[in-house]
Amino acid sequence: MAMKIEKGGWVLIFLIGALLVGYSLNRYGVIDLGKFGGHSSSGGETLDASKPLLIPTSSTSDDAEIRVRVNVWVGCVGGLVANGGLDTVSDSIYSKKGLKVSFKIIDDWTEGASALATNNVDVMLTTADVYAKDYAQFKERGFGSHAFLMVDWSRGADGVIGKQGINSIEDLAGKTVAFAPYTPSHFLLWNGLKTSGLGTDQRNEIFNKAVHTKDGIEPATLFAQEKVDAAVAWDPDMSDAVGKRPGSKKIYDTRIANRLVADILVVSDSFSAKHPQTLLKFAQGWLEGVEFIKTQPDRAYNLIGTVKDFNIPSDLAKTMLGGVKLADYADNRSFMGAAGSNSDYNNIFQMAQDMYREARVIKHTNNAEDSLDRRYVEKLSDSFSMTSSEAPIEYRQPSKGATPLATQHRSIYFDPNSASMSLDSRAIVDELANTMRAYENTVVDIEGNTDSTGSRGYNIQLSHQRADAVRDYLIQKYGFPSGRLRTAGNGPDKPLDSNASAEGREKNRRTDIKVYANPAS
Repeated sequence: MAMKIEKGGWVLIFLIGALLVGYSLNRYGVIDLGKFGGHSSSGGETLDASKPLLIPTSSTSDDAEIRVRVNVWVGCVGGLVANGGLDTVSDSIYSKKGLKVSFKIIDDWTEGASALATNNVDVMLTTADVYAKDYAQFKERGFGSHAFLMVDWSRGADGVIGKQGINSIEDLAGKTVAFAPYTPSHFLLWNGLKTSGLGTDQRNEIFNKAVHTKDGIEPATLFAQEKVDAAVAWDPDMSDAVGKRPGSKKIYDTRIANRLVADILVVSDSFSAKHPQTLLKFAQGWLEGVEFIKTQPDRAYNLIGTVKDFNIPSDLAKTMLGGVKLADYADNRSFMGAAGSNSDYNNIFQMAQDMYREARVIKHTNNAEDSLDRRYVEKLSDSFSMTSSEAPIEYRQPSKGATPLATQHRSIYFDPNSASMSLDSRAIVDELANTMRAYENTVVDIEGNTDSTGSRGYNIQLSHQRADAVRDYLIQKYGFPSGRLRTAGNGPDKPLDSNASAEGREKNRRTDIKVYANPAS
């Protein structure tokens, strides 16, 4: 028997269908229905981190549970030690503060960001470079979040390894490299290539030929099996792979690029706004966990080894912690800097945005300041020492004939017959400064070059003066130690092209930037 649908029924069916279609499109990010209703589709809210942080005067906790995304990475052990495990253990640092913390292991970076945006966790462990992508994508969805605590610096735990014959970043041209995209490994590779003298086409070819993996372990395996020429990997797998492939070596790592890869904690604006006291105690407890590891390392290693499902035995935890610098309070203050300063956080965030914009993963770039909430760290100033736990880096000159990690050929323009840099060229040197900041454990040679026009003696003298001008600019504006920078004037003696043509002479009028691993490291 056929059913007759009245006119009003058809309207109802249409509305239900439209709602289902709209929900599906919103669910999968095609449209954001929250924009039409004035609310975020993810239920988030934006927070003004420039306003004073208001902490309730009550000494008791607001009893909010904190759910934290982590991956199986030794950098998060400050929080694990403070918690006594993945869930809060009685008499732990967090337990004594009245906190209930649960760590959720989500190894996939994209799933980790999704968990935060969908309110399945309140805090996310990530890196400053990956957060540059996540923040832009969160913002497009109307979801509010801020970085609020630095966790660690990678100091040798991440690196690029190559087969025999690959001795510099430029040697990666035409080679097959394995790496995990949209992770710190991606950023380490992209940044190294950008630092090198390789052209855009050469860099693009490397990425087009690359083998993509899900994590930093698989590239090391592929490299050891001689299926790729080079790999971006993590320790201990990275060192194991080099040991298994005769003649291979580590090209560069985060001991050299020691201010490039940093783990951070990011909180949803909704949680931060509702539970500032809980979040403050959480940050304080994490830093106390770091202090415990520093003062009682053996006990900390044993505790880490007992954490079920974390799968890092105590002896491996000790080895892995040798490749990171767990961030204490002074590290946090230095990393975040003052508002408006060119901090390490700002430097990494901006460089990573450039990478993700270039890869067309994000549509717009953002001000790094807008993504950072330094109020929690500032609020703890009376609880921890402001004195840095790191000694200043000692710089030594590379041995004669040493192979540089990378060599850039830069066109830095000067006034005619002068060592005065033009205004537009200062921007080029500023870009070099950003690289030198991230690759702090390097020694840099600055060599001036000219074409063959004019007398050789005059050109050598002028090219040296111009190299000195670049060095002096870097020292005066950025405070780099003078012992880290060496200069030379080659005049016309090291041409890249023929001086017989205008094009060749233009190529020869250049400044060469050679970056070496610091022999003292």
